[in-house]
Amino acid sequence: MDKKHIIAAVGITLIVLIGYSLLNRGGSDSLPREQIIDRNQRISSADIKKAFKRIRFSNENVPQYFSERVVNPFTIRFFKFLQRKFGNMSFEDHLRAVQEYLNSTMDARKAEEMFALYKKFSLYEKSLIDMSKTWPRPRNAQEALKYLQTIQDYRRDYFGNAIADELFGLMVKNQEYRLRKGAVLNDKSLYGKEKEKKMQEVREEMWGDDADTVDNSMRPYDRYREKLTAYSKDLSELSGEQKSAKIKEFRQAYFPPDVVTRLEQVDVQLANERQAEEQYRVQEQKIQSDPNLNQDEKEEKIKELQDTTFGDQAEAFRRRETIRKSLEERRRSR
Repeated sequence: MDKKHIIAAVGITLIVLIGYSLLNRGGSDSLPREQIIDRNQRISSADIKKAFKRIRFSNENVPQYFSERVVNPFTIRFFKFLQRKFGNMSFEDHLRAVQEYLNSTMDARKAEEMFALYKKFSLYEKSLIDMSKTWPRPRNAQEALKYLQTIQDYRRDYFGNAIADELFGLMVKNQEYRLRKGAVLNDKSLYGKEKEKKMQEVREEMWGDDADTVDNSMRPYDRYREKLTAYSKDLSELSGEQKSAKIKEFRQAYFPPDVVTRLEQVDVQLANERQAEEQYRVQEQKIQSDPNLNQDEKEEKIKELQDTTFGDQAEAFRRRETIRKSLEERRRSR
């Protein structure tokens, strides 16, 4: 099967999540109230976790995942498994291989139903690539939600509402939640407490009784980073000491004392490195502007300065400088 088609189709359906925080420019109040997957469909946070848990399909366990119906939250992941398993062949050979595999792992009626849906799904992915070429790429959270809505509407037209929402509903709801939450989190006009209130409102609107459990699986470090982003406006208005104290308060809420200590040590190390580089830039500029030195002498003195300033990290610094200068040259040449 053509892997380029597989990759492109996956890229289209996930574009709203690629760098989603970068899409969340502008106010969060501009987002549409209506949800793509209605709350009445009763998708829970537990359903999301179950559907995205690690799965290893095998000849033995495939029937277990589809013991009741071929259309369920695991179907798309099973189709992706089939695409990978029988990927290095033409589309026609791929379909024959998939059909043989299904006949060997399921009863005849279910295998026939699954194969018909898989063939339709494969053609849908190819058609989505062509259709999406006319859709403008999202530039902010509002446009990203509209893009996600457009994709799901296309699926509903292609498969029918019930099957489309059964196949893709969990993924779409998860993506929509991340976009709506991210829009609030990255809203530069709001203070931390305002963001936390609005994010809780998003949880309640989208998840109902599951609102307080939807983010339970977040790791402590991710919670900490989210807290820093939520309170970025607050932190930007504090003095150096006040900011450090507030960050320490956040860390103590999510990490044990030994981790907090290690993070503080990293802060000191990074501050020392920044100070060293700032001092280096001042000395470098003096060398570059010295009229008594030719270019070779300047380069030699700069190399000596780098060795003195950065010690055993001097070579790594020079590699970074080479990359930085190369990128600057590219930008200037555009």
